[in-house]
Amino acid sequence: MSWRLVLVAGLALVLAFTARWFWPSERSAIVLPSLPDPRFDYSLENFSARFLADDGRLELQVSGPRLVHDSASRTVALTEPRFRLDPEGSNWEGQAELGYFLRDADELILSGDVRFTQALPVGETLVTGERLHHDRRARTIHSDRPVEIHRPGTMLRAGGLIVNLEDDSIELFNDLHGQFQAAPALPRDSRTGSAASGSSRR
Repeated sequence: MSWRLVLVAGLALVLAFTARWFWPSERSAIVLPSLPDPRFDYSLENFSARFLADDGRLELQVSGPRLVHDSASRTVALTEPRFRLDPEGSNWEGQAELGYFLRDADELILSGDVRFTQALPVGETLVTGERLHHDRRARTIHSDRPVEIHRPGTMLRAGGLIVNLEDDSIELFNDLHGQFQAAPALPRDSRTGSAASGSSRR
């Protein structure tokens, strides 16, 4: 047998295997594995997260002892979250027993002894309630549950509120009640019977 015959036989065998590889077969269909789902569940301990606006401004900081992400509902559950809203503007901060971040709605829901505070030159503003929502898209904090607002010398109760972070205004609605502490009376001058002015002339 010459080497030419061996070469021709080898080429024929290679062509036969190549044609068989590309030729479809009903007996052995190729089954491609399904691609993994990119969504997944995870949990974090002692977490801290920052959310930025489109212009790069810091809008929200959230931290806490535990975070759990559920891929099916696309929600993030927060245990005892601490947060700062609009740190470069209104600068509200506070805490709650539980929190839920809805990724599709871009909304943070806080529940269970929620406390919001804002430091102002005239004193601290404190907002308390059982359930408050922070809507990042609308830049509002709102609630349709009873809330209380405490300011120096003032306490207000209402059935709900809206805090607009754009102009730092607070709107209260539904069954509004308030308590106002009067300013302390000035001591009276025993000689004239009028209130003392608190200043003296020399």
